Amino acid sequence: MKCIYSAFDRALKRKIYKHILCVVAAITLTFPLAALAETVTFVTTDFPPYVIHEGEHLSGFDVEIVQELCRRVGVEPEFTLVPWKRALEYVKSGTVDGIMMPVFREERTQYMYYTDQPIDHERISIMSLRGANISAKSLDSLKDLQIGVVYGYSYGKEFDENSTLRKVVSYDNSAMLKNLVKGRYQLLVSDEYVINYVARQSGQEELETVLNLIDNPNFLCFSKATGERGQELTRRFSQAIRDAQQDGTLDKIKKKYLLN
Repeated sequence: MKCIYSAFDRALKRKIYKHILCVVAAITLTFPLAALAETVTFVTTDFPPYVIHEGEHLSGFDVEIVQELCRRVGVEPEFTLVPWKRALEYVKSGTVDGIMMPVFREERTQYMYYTDQPIDHERISIMSLRGANISAKSLDSLKDLQIGVVYGYSYGKEFDENSTLRKVVSYDNSAMLKNLVKGRYQLLVSDEYVINYVARQSGQEELETVLNLIDNPNFLCFSKATGERGQELTRRFSQAIRDAQQDGTLDKIKKKYLLN
């Protein structure tokens, strides 16, 4: 009797175990795959048309690119928007995995890994209102004019390190444009696509380019504070960027947002 009971007990246990496996499988299939995916956290700033924040909705050139890259890598993106200076501190401390849109600066390599390919380029220029009739062949010819800048932004080594220019700081691009329209300074420096997007949104005419400074490649970077995770994410996203460049996906996204 004891042997018969043991055989029955084992059979019952196998049956229960199979039932549990079926229930677990059914629950797993019920949940979205996205709920099981690894989450990668990114920090950036509101920088239309690259990053556009409207209510609860986030869109823009770089946002779509990162979403596409995450799809290829097999992870779910999570975005946090803060002022740019704070964004750099977040990636420096490892509060987030990655940061969108930084240009290359040697000192930043101390705390972030750069992907081996950029995700886009920005054209940085000194600009004026239409009809201002300001022309320049070099920065030196503009040293007597006030130039609007945004706090914490880099506009290229030549401009950043020029101590003779009269730079007036604003909190963001919208405030900088308003100050230009009000005549608080005669010029501003910005990515051409960005400031013209802001101008169109506010009902202003697009600005005129006075002097082009640099065409900057923008990268996707990951925090060194996260150790091996940062290195691995850099490797995986670098490959995804190369693939998206080769099949034309990055250009397709660009055409949706950037106007010539």
